[in-house]
Amino acid sequence: MNRLEPQKQFHIEQVAATMAIEDMPIDSQTRENLMQIAAGEKSADQIISEIKKEYKND
Repeated sequence: MNRLEPQKQFHIEQVAATMAIEDMPIDSQTRENLMQIAAGEKSADQIISEIKKEYKND
């Protein structure tokens, strides 16, 4: 994965902090998904489809 621009990294950290304040800390997979979206490697729709597929097969 490409290194994120500082502003994009800041936004991800803000999301993580906000979730932690709400007692819902993000896990490493969620952080990875956010980084892939921010880097333009995947779209939010692609991530959603992958998550649906993962849970559909369980």
